[in-house]
Amino acid sequence: MKHIKRRERESHEIRRKIIEAARDLFLSHGYGEVSMRKIADRIEYSPTTIYHYFENKEAVVRELLEEGYALFLQALQQREQEARAEGLHAMDVLKTVCKSYILFGLEHPGYYNILFTTNLEGASSIAIIENDRSKGFEMLGVGIRKAVDEGYLTITDERLTAQSIWSMLHGLTSLLLSFYGPDMESRDELISFTIETFFRGLGR
Repeated sequence: MKHIKRRERESHEIRRKIIEAARDLFLSHGYGEVSMRKIADRIEYSPTTIYHYFENKEAVVRELLEEGYALFLQALQQREQEARAEGLHAMDVLKTVCKSYILFGLEHPGYYNILFTTNLEGASSIAIIENDRSKGFEMLGVGIRKAVDEGYLTITDERLTAQSIWSMLHGLTSLLLSFYGPDMESRDELISFTIETFFRGLGR
């Protein structure tokens, strides 16, 4: 039994190394320049070992994307649930979800860039139907609808508003990842100010 558990743990660790190496290589070299051999070289394993865990490069990409999408959606859902448990009204819940988007990018920069900057899914032509990234976008739509119903927002096009919010969040997250310094207090102040200012323009 102990041997089985050890093998399972070792198998999980190797799989983890493959995914992390692939993520770094896709970010630094791009999808087209990465091969299974390059992934194997990065973690100092033979290509045969890599193929034992993944059938091909596309299988690695699929697991990497699904893992990143799941982390992203989980981050949004967790903060939304916490905000509702605190009894916050719809507008503050929506702002909380928006902030959680930015914090996800800052806490998981590798996954954020894979999912939203380099668009690995598009580059690899791997379509993940009903992925958790689209579910995150749907959460914005639901949050907007509730804020409108409670009288906090005045809008005419829910989807266009959601796309505009997403654009604002992506722009700020990318700015913070690329250019902003380590001053946490200043960073948090900018996040709060930007979100508050944006929604003030949509309020009643």
